[in-house]
Amino acid sequence: MILSKNLIWPVIFISPLLIAETFSDEDFDLDALMGMDVQATSAMKRAQSAFETASSIYVLNKEQIINSGATSIPEALKLVPGLIVRQLDNNQYAISTRGLASRFSSKLLVMIDGQSLYTPQFSAVYWEALNVPLYDIERIEVIRGQGGLLWGSNANNGVINIITKNSLDTRGIFANATTGNLINSDANFRYGGDIGSNGSYRVYGHIKNVNASKKSTAYKETLLAASDTNKQHSIGFRADFTPNDAWDLMFQGDITKSKIGQNLRAAIGDAHQTIAFSENFKRTDSRVMARIDNRISADANQMIQVSWLKQSGSEIYLKEEFESIDIDYQMNFIYQSLQLDWGLSYRNNDVASEESILLNIDKGISNIQQYGGLFQIQYSFIPDKINLTLGTKLDHNDLTGWENQPSARLIYKPIKNHLAWAAVSRSIRTPALVEFDYNFKVTGVSVADALGTNTGVDMLDNLLIPSYLNGNDQVESENFTSYELGYRISESQWSIDISAFHTDAENVAVYEPNNQVEQFYPALALLQAGQIAQAAQALTRTQLNFDIISVAESTTKGFDIVLAWQPFDSLNAELGYSLTNFAYQLPAGTSAIVGNDSINRQVFVKANYALSESHKFLAALRVENSTAYNTENYTALDLTWNWQINSQWSAAISGKNLFAGSHLEFNNTQEAYTIPTYIDESIAFTITTVF
Repeated sequence: MILSKNLIWPVIFISPLLIAETFSDEDFDLDALMGMDVQATSAMKRAQSAFETASSIYVLNKEQIINSGATSIPEALKLVPGLIVRQLDNNQYAISTRGLASRFSSKLLVMIDGQSLYTPQFSAVYWEALNVPLYDIERIEVIRGQGGLLWGSNANNGVINIITKNSLDTRGIFANATTGNLINSDANFRYGGDIGSNGSYRVYGHIKNVNASKKSTAYKETLLAASDTNKQHSIGFRADFTPNDAWDLMFQGDITKSKIGQNLRAAIGDAHQTIAFSENFKRTDSRVMARIDNRISADANQMIQVSWLKQSGSEIYLKEEFESIDIDYQMNFIYQSLQLDWGLSYRNNDVASEESILLNIDKGISNIQQYGGLFQIQYSFIPDKINLTLGTKLDHNDLTGWENQPSARLIYKPIKNHLAWAAVSRSIRTPALVEFDYNFKVTGVSVADALGTNTGVDMLDNLLIPSYLNGNDQVESENFTSYELGYRISESQWSIDISAFHTDAENVAVYEPNNQVEQFYPALALLQAGQIAQAAQALTRTQLNFDIISVAESTTKGFDIVLAWQPFDSLNAELGYSLTNFAYQLPAGTSAIVGNDSINRQVFVKANYALSESHKFLAALRVENSTAYNTENYTALDLTWNWQINSQWSAAISGKNLFAGSHLEFNNTQEAYTIPTYIDESIAFTITTVF
């Protein structure tokens, strides 16, 4: 198994539930979609059987994405069994796998064509601002489990790689428009063409205007209505060149501007009173990437990729300017039964965060550099029977120094169409600046609660003092050791993929009180002297501090099962079940920053049915049962009817959350500033033309 860090992996477990555009018998052939003859080609141009993957991997292809009626990447990710996708409101999502999801899930690495969207402030993704044209996506590859060897730090729970189409496949004109009860308008336009005889290009644009939800959890107590509107527009391009059989070149870029509404809860002003309010914040996200692939020979490939990313945003609690430059080089060799990968990587992060009424910064770190290399070797002990892969990735970052992420993976094929795999791997999550350098004002706490007793003077007891969650430059990287087992069977009409995992984590970041009692002594002395007004003034100079420290441990274990069945050519279906059990081991006096001990269960059902060549249906049912998000269990059905009117025009009607109604999916209000919103049922209509 050779997995490239970049763009596309050469070994991909293709989902058995794929819909073809023409609904031919070959398109619905499960063996062709998932069997041992399926080939996938990496950015290093190495093809390998998709069946032989020693990872829990799921591939969501372009047909499913388009036929689902999704209008955003997070919506499309709801089609992936075992992936946690919970909405905070119309814009914000908590997405993860094999762990706890939050708005700023820091253990899931997300990429576009191999370009990382990682931000060092929160080690997370702004899903509300991520805007990739869904009609230009070739597939979305999701790895459930560790990917530190190939992708570096912060790939602890999983990896999502959004892979876009070659511009050679997007020539001509494409346009569509969507409207519905939550979407005022969502319009896309793309034009593609040739560049001489060896190249192609596309340019595209997007405009979106989304309504607010009907409910907010806080509206009764705060009189706030939901404020999760979204106005967004973007433009982008991609160009591909193939001057000869040995070279491929790709260049792409885009810019997205967003104005996003949200409800917040924060302690604002000198009185430190926590209030709820609405805000429209703005973001601008830009990226450019260039990649060159070179086939040195039939047995050797090399690739270099250079990418630039810039993100800027302005919210009440954070004003940021983030810019990164990534350079990756990789070379692959094959010699008889031996396959070898090695590569080098460098990343430069420039961070400019301004202090705000809720944030102060200790060290003012403005630049973080990361560099390192990977080495991986695969050997086939018994051809077509037993393969062993060993490797490690060694990285250096300016916050915690050198980090090592080794991995060992074994494949065993006992009989035809059966495959067993096992893996042991170690991954690292480097601390984000919010843990290392930033101090956030969280809420106001009464003096009585801060002291743990009443002073006897109501004015003093009810006086609010600020509490801060403080970063700590002594915090260490979190270390994850994961053990995985899997088994696959692929037959002509059915297939099954089973994987189990157990992950132990050390140096997990938690917080503990750091409240010096002596800071209250001057006020208490004035109180004893009867100087109440002076005591109140002295208390305004105190605060509660909670320091982030890396002293806890955690254990995550569970399993995933995905069963696919194709009883006849026009129908295929998929049934999935996932169980994740998460538990902290917290030292005395410490508390978890994100989530709590919990069990997460998901039942997933998906079906594709072609009534005719012109009419097709996609249905996805998710039953979510979890103790992690302080919500009731819910069942949500997404249903889409696609009508191919003629060769140029098509239409679709989509219904989302049809069973769940207005419901909460995320209610962890202990997360700073969060006010969750009810998620509504929605209906949308889309018209599309191509020529």
